[in-house]
Amino acid sequence: MLRLLILIIALGAGGGAAWIATQQTATAPDPAPVAAPPEPAIEMTSVLVAEMDLARSGEVTAEALRWQDWPVEAVPPSAIERKAQPGGLREATGQYATRPILTGEPIGQHLLAPTPGSYLAAMLSPGKRAVAIDANTQSTAGGFILPNDRVDVLYTTERGNDAPELRSRTILKGVRVLAIDQSTDQTTANTVLGRTATLELTEAQAEVVTAAQSSGTLSLSLRPMVETPGEPSMDAMEAPKRIRVGRGTSIEDITLN
Repeated sequence: MLRLLILIIALGAGGGAAWIATQQTATAPDPAPVAAPPEPAIEMTSVLVAEMDLARSGEVTAEALRWQDWPVEAVPPSAIERKAQPGGLREATGQYATRPILTGEPIGQHLLAPTPGSYLAAMLSPGKRAVAIDANTQSTAGGFILPNDRVDVLYTTERGNDAPELRSRTILKGVRVLAIDQSTDQTTANTVLGRTATLELTEAQAEVVTAAQSSGTLSLSLRPMVETPGEPSMDAMEAPKRIRVGRGTSIEDITLN
């Protein structure tokens, strides 16, 4: 009888302890959530963009432009920024588009020209010259060379007298194409089988190309778009070496290329 009473008391004590533990667990507050670190604020600025599509050589009106908020890190280098040029919208009004401009596209000075016919001059980078060359773009790249592409310029000459041998080498690398024939449009659904290419060159490069064109044939080689254009490079053209050869009583001048 005593053992049964002890067992009942032990079971009662255990059940009470379990009930108290359950109540404490049920009423314990949930841990406070850990706040996520705040997102860094994106620094914004205002750039001038097109409010509507603009055609090449079309006049830019005030209604065709607007200021647009833009992330500072994504502002194109050539864009007109309101902080730097607060009068940019007024200054751009009345000028002419050098190429088709799409709605929402940032406006830069290279896209504007003071007169409708000066778009090619407006496309030139400072210190550069536009030089037209006779280059068969159909044979060099199947007619797929378009304005704003980057190309290498190949120079081909003949060497030897009795059995002429053709010799080609690259004299310019990474040159920007401004126009093919009379077309300066970059986007086209068709190939451009032009005979004349207008290139953007420095003054020294223009002299080399002019000299090469008068003494040989120039061709263009298309470069990949994924390559960073950088500044065009030029391989110096060696002056032809002339030697005088005597054969008996005759003397002959020979040019070595």
